[in-house]
Amino acid sequence: MDFSSTSSLGCLSAPLSSGCISCSIALLNPRNAISFRSTIAGQEKTQVGRWHAFRRKDERNEEDLTLLEGTVDWDRLWKSNSRRTRKDLPDELTRLDAEHASSILYFSDLSPEGLSSAISESFPGASQLGLLASSTPFITGRPVTLFHNQQILDSGAVGVAFTTPRSLQFDIPDDIQPLGDPLDVTGSEGNLINTLNFSNPTQLLLSRIRAAGIDTTSFTAIRFKDDTEFYLSVLPPLSPSVSAPYQLHAITAGDPSRGTLSLNPQTMAPPAGARVQFFHCRSVKPLSLETWRDSASIRHGTMAFTTVSSLESLRDGGDEEGKLKSTGEELVLENQFVVGSENGFVLSRAGECPWSCTAPGCIASISNSQFSPTQK
Repeated sequence: MDFSSTSSLGCLSAPLSSGCISCSIALLNPRNAISFRSTIAGQEKTQVGRWHAFRRKDERNEEDLTLLEGTVDWDRLWKSNSRRTRKDLPDELTRLDAEHASSILYFSDLSPEGLSSAISESFPGASQLGLLASSTPFITGRPVTLFHNQQILDSGAVGVAFTTPRSLQFDIPDDIQPLGDPLDVTGSEGNLINTLNFSNPTQLLLSRIRAAGIDTTSFTAIRFKDDTEFYLSVLPPLSPSVSAPYQLHAITAGDPSRGTLSLNPQTMAPPAGARVQFFHCRSVKPLSLETWRDSASIRHGTMAFTTVSSLESLRDGGDEEGKLKSTGEELVLENQFVVGSENGFVLSRAGECPWSCTAPGCIASISNSQFSPTQK
């Protein structure tokens, strides 16, 4: 088969389970799949007391935003991003009519904010799903390794825009369990939750942690143990009292006296009125090949991204002898495309602000019977 006249793109990703090497390949019809290469800059590394807005590398630092006590001025940030025009998009996407874009999938470096914002502004009716490529400084000497046609890249993003209908699905693993009943957000700003049910959110989380019998002896201002992770899920609008998470945000810190809970710095906290629920995961078990074969979340005709445990975590807890070994097993998943990264993924449904998921085992997927992927 000759691929010399076709476009190709990809990235180096993480193993899907301990001791295995995985490779996913998808063949897409160029009539309804438009490939692109993006060089839109995202969030720069945080400097002391400052936070930079999304911009191209050659733009002046006119949109610096002050970072106060770990908060981000998201209202100003999104207003500044709303000034983007279609010329800010990758060239290949400027020729795509907004009403024809169904979903956009991409592989990105660790700063996808500029691209995800441009996609949301230019294609409000499209869903997007972006994998933050695995870190490869000790493998290729690059922070991440992306591929576009004959090029090897270490920054930006490569992806494909689909013009035929596709559904987006988000699933969490059984290891991540709810803590207590749902709550209402009554105060938030930036990436901070200030009040839940008009009460101290950190104390509400601590009370649920104690009720679940989780050890809190090492918690100081809620700096959590490495093997215990806590999340705040956003439940679907008009959801019943118990519902699958619509979004799942990592909780990075909390202050029992002031009450504030900090979410992932790249996260915009849910607004007042949103229905939320605490979740936790004590530890993450490395997934086996059989898990992927039997997973109900990976359907036929699916392209899926998942967050996997870091190789360090697999070495520490996923292998009794403390090292990764090849099992010699081989598993081929026909008509499925599954890619994992320890850095997580970004997703948004139509009309939703992009958000990032770093919880191990979570899966986001887009599906359509016209896909022809293979996972090995």
